[in-house]
Amino acid sequence: MYQTNELAELAGITPRAVRYYEKEGLLKARREPENNYRLFDEQQVDQPQQILFYRELDFSIQQIKKVLSDEHADRLQILAAQKLDALIRLADQTILDEKGQKNMTDEEKFTAFKRQMLKTNEQKYGDEIRDKYGRQIVEEANKKMLHMTAADYEHFQGLEKDLFKQLTTLLKTQDLNGPEAKQAFEDHKAWLEMTWPSYSPAAHRGLAEMYLQDDRFQSYYDDKVGVGATALLCKIIKKYAN
Repeated sequence: MYQTNELAELAGITPRAVRYYEKEGLLKARREPENNYRLFDEQQVDQPQQILFYRELDFSIQQIKKVLSDEHADRLQILAAQKLDALIRLADQTILDEKGQKNMTDEEKFTAFKRQMLKTNEQKYGDEIRDKYGRQIVEEANKKMLHMTAADYEHFQGLEKDLFKQLTTLLKTQDLNGPEAKQAFEDHKAWLEMTWPSYSPAAHRGLAEMYLQDDRFQSYYDDKVGVGATALLCKIIKKYAN
C-alpha cells in the first residue's frame, strides 16, 4: 500500500495531482481507520501514467474516466479517433490561417511542428530505440520534447549546430584530445539531456553503438557534416562518457 506522497513520487507527479485524480474518480484510495490517510494499492501505481498519457492527447477528465473504467473499451479505436480529431482541427486551423481568416499563434504552430517531428522520429527509429531503452524511457523522452518551449528548442538547435562545427574541424585534425573533441562531447551530452528523462554515461555509450550499427543513424551525421563524422563522434563519446 502506498500513501499519497509515495504514489506521487513513484509516478513523478505532485501529491496535489494525486488528490485531484482521486477526487475526480480516476484513482481509487482506501482510508486508514486511525488517521483517514489515503492508501493506494499496487493496481493504482500505473494509473497516473495512463492518466498523463491521455491528458497529453487532450482527453478531458470525463473521457479518461470513461476509458479507464470500461474494461471492454477499444482503446486503440479511441486513440485513433482522438488523433484524427486533432489532425482535423489542425487542418481546419491551417486552412483558415492560409485564407487570412484566422491567424494561428506561434505556440499553435510550434506545437504542431513538435508533434510532426516526433511522428517522423517514431516512424524512422521507434522500434529500435524502444528495444534499446524500453517503452517507458522513450515515452518520457517524447513527453519532455512536447513540453519544450520555443526558447528551449532554439537552444537545442544551437547545441547541434555547434556540434556540427566541432565535428567539421575534427574531421581534418582527428585530434580526440583537443578542445574541439571535448566541446563536441559536451554539446552532444547537453543535447541529449534536453530530451532524455535522465542522463547516464552508459546510455550515452550505448547510443554510440547504435549509431554505428544502423546505417540510418550513421548517415545522419555523415550527411550533415561529412563522411566519417558519425564514427568520429562515437570515438569521442566512448572516450569521454565515463
